[in-house]
Amino acid sequence: MKIWKILLGISLLFLLIGAASAAEFVDIFKPPSSLEPAGTNSFVDKQGHNILIAEYTDSEHQTWLQNDSDPVYLVQKYNDTCYIGTDDENDCYIHEIIEKDGKKYLISSWTPKGPSETKIIQGNLEEFNKINQLTPLPIEA
Repeated sequence: MKIWKILLGISLLFLLIGAASAAEFVDIFKPPSSLEPAGTNSFVDKQGHNILIAEYTDSEHQTWLQNDSDPVYLVQKYNDTCYIGTDDENDCYIHEIIEKDGKKYLISSWTPKGPSETKIIQGNLEEFNKINQLTPLPIEA
């Protein structure tokens, strides 16, 4: 019984540490004028346009910047600084990697409304970069 309490305590500690570190994202970055904070790591508007922020890791790279067949997710380099992607649910993404205060972040501007909304999510990403004085990192070969 005592071991279960210890394991529960350790699990809660990891959960709280993770939540505390994730809470920083909406505090570190300012949203574009059309978006509002939605949780600890994203901004959203009433039309479903989103900016999602994650620490850039190998795992995030594999999840968002590489093609996958289950679920179907297609992504490609768009220019020297961003990736574009879509999935089998018609979500459309633009991804950039930025660096701020010595940490790398994956910034994803996306919408569930499909490629017809690309200009909107691109505009949100450009405004996000301008407000936060960010320059996307070049994509490594």
